Amino acid sequence: MVIMRPGSSSLWAVSVIILGGALAGCGLLPASAPTASQLEATNSDSGLPYTLVNVDKRVVDILRGYRHGSFGSGFTRRGYVPGDVLGVGDFIAITIYESGGSSLFGATPAPAAPATTGVPMPAVPNTPGSASSIPPQVIEADGTVLMPYVGRIKAAGKTPAHLSAEIQKQLQGKAVEPQVIVTLVSNATNTATVGGDVASPRPVALSLRGERLLDVIAAAGGAKYPAYEVYVSVVRGKQMGTVLLQTIVTNPSENIYVRPNDQIFLTRYPRTFAVLGATAKVSQYTFDTPTVTLVEAVARAGGPIDTIGDPAGIYLFRYEPLSVADKILNKDEISAAVSAVKSEGNKADFVPLLYRVDLRGAEGYFLSQNIAMQDKDVVLVTNAEATQIQKLLTGVRGFTGIAYDLSRQAGG
Repeated sequence: MVIMRPGSSSLWAVSVIILGGALAGCGLLPASAPTASQLEATNSDSGLPYTLVNVDKRVVDILRGYRHGSFGSGFTRRGYVPGDVLGVGDFIAITIYESGGSSLFGATPAPAAPATTGVPMPAVPNTPGSASSIPPQVIEADGTVLMPYVGRIKAAGKTPAHLSAEIQKQLQGKAVEPQVIVTLVSNATNTATVGGDVASPRPVALSLRGERLLDVIAAAGGAKYPAYEVYVSVVRGKQMGTVLLQTIVTNPSENIYVRPNDQIFLTRYPRTFAVLGATAKVSQYTFDTPTVTLVEAVARAGGPIDTIGDPAGIYLFRYEPLSVADKILNKDEISAAVSAVKSEGNKADFVPLLYRVDLRGAEGYFLSQNIAMQDKDVVLVTNAEATQIQKLLTGVRGFTGIAYDLSRQAGG
């Protein structure tokens, strides 16, 4: 018991005032993170209100069923059928077979193929006997090639078989029962360009079987970095789509057919997430593996600190696509979320959701194992409510101790 002495009443009054202010302003105490109640109370005052979602099995099933990143129907629609139609810039070789007697073309060695494109081309050997080979030549800008004893003949827009038949028809009556074979030596028309973070950026020729994305990426030497760190962009005419390479590997529907003149570019972009609050290690983390779950993200940060962390208040901040949010929220919630985003002058393609997970029971751990982290996700481990009370009591003991010392000095 403290004995009141003259002159000490004012000091106790100050202590009482300070104590009352501390009780009223408990939220002003220093903390590594807000408590769950403090965090959720900020929604009404936020310039961009979020929607709180308590994670349960229904929510997890919706999240598991959604695939982030897709080329869309404009790329996945088949439409294109591979062909061997010749075009401007292609190199072709022509071989003529004649039967009996002296031949029109003779059997002369074929000169070396031109190397104006920088693309290596196989040598076309001269065929013995009554077969003769015309050296490889490029289809000119006007779509024609020069054929001896025929003149310039249209090649672009025809298949090798059709061009063979056309040349053979033109040689009737000039050569002895001619048979003609046109061979595509270097394909410049049916190609796609693969660049960026691949081992060997270059144009890749497309064959009649129909190459997919993984085929042409492999033909260019493959990605230089892990699939979960590389994004694949495809430019096709006025369309552009970007998908994580890991998604293409694991989801066959995203391994789209490549078309001539497609521009394919691989870019390394390591995905990251951040863990904040009452954890042992607050930091930004890279994925380092194809997938990271919510419970793994919390574990990387050391989990909630025993003395201050609240396992019942684990929050995941994420902007979800409208198509996902529409399945998770009810009609009124999705309407309010969209209105809030539009009020900020933004398109409502994504809405802010705050997922809450309770790790005090086994169910929370099982649910967290099925929530895949996304790029730029933020996880917050909140402070326990009792932590704030403990800090307040510690502060009060400090104030009363000071007041007691002052009162003793004043009385002494």
